[in-house]
Amino acid sequence: MNCILCKSNLIKGAVNHIVDLDGHIIIIKNVPANVCKQCGEYFIETDVAMKLEKIIEDVMKNKAEIFVVNYSETAA
Repeated sequence: MNCILCKSNLIKGAVNHIVDLDGHIIIIKNVPANVCKQCGEYFIETDVAMKLEKIIEDVMKNKAEIFVVNYSETAA
């Protein structure tokens, strides 16, 4: 698979996914993704994206403005 931005190769890796939503900043660490070797852009598979949505939904119930979670601990 190639990057849609720069056409370079993608490799399997892990990224920190940052969400800024309704006054909440959510950092989800160690998210599995396909990462571009050249430009660093990353692409998340559909099943991972669905799990991220659930994590974000759960975190939004908290009153904290900044929240950091580890994907592997919360997606299981």
